Amino acid sequence: MKLEALSPLGARFAPRQIGDVTLAEMPDIGAVLVTATVPLSGDLTRLSKTLAIDLPRVHGAMATHQDRSAIWLTPRSWIVTCAPSDEKLLVDNVALAFPDHAVLASPYSDALCWLSLDGAGTEDLLRQGSFLSFSPGGLPVGHAKRTLVAGIPAVVKRLSETAWTIAVERSRAQFFVDWLNSLTHSFGDSQ
Repeated sequence: MKLEALSPLGARFAPRQIGDVTLAEMPDIGAVLVTATVPLSGDLTRLSKTLAIDLPRVHGAMATHQDRSAIWLTPRSWIVTCAPSDEKLLVDNVALAFPDHAVLASPYSDALCWLSLDGAGTEDLLRQGSFLSFSPGGLPVGHAKRTLVAGIPAVVKRLSETAWTIAVERSRAQFFVDWLNSLTHSFGDSQ
């Protein structure tokens, strides 16, 4: 018997418009939380090879390679997104490469709900509930950050000028979507 994961947003969440922004759930993203228990220094290269992606080394940086991305959380932790079927492989590879448990990896997709926001007004929409960046140009394309959006802890990835991916805890996903929907009147009327 194979169980199918349920969306935290109910049966098959349909994409919807909020002003000129399209909101959609992304149930096909797997995630692995990777944490180093000690400073890695030279072992960071070995960890990057183990995960088949060059891990970012500075705040806000995000790396992509084929179907994977790595998001810097702290100097010793990253979220690596991948195909859901690759989660176990990545976790097992880290355990084999670091048998002393200097680096730990755990499946993380069951903890997060991934949403895509795409449209010219996405950044303005997110700014209604969050402080995105000190940079005058906002969060640069190809960067990610952990922040609060509408009081909800989130990982925000800027993929292009108009395309963003947001990860929120599954238990708060419906609240987050409800918050976005509540902006329809104030945000949608201003366009």
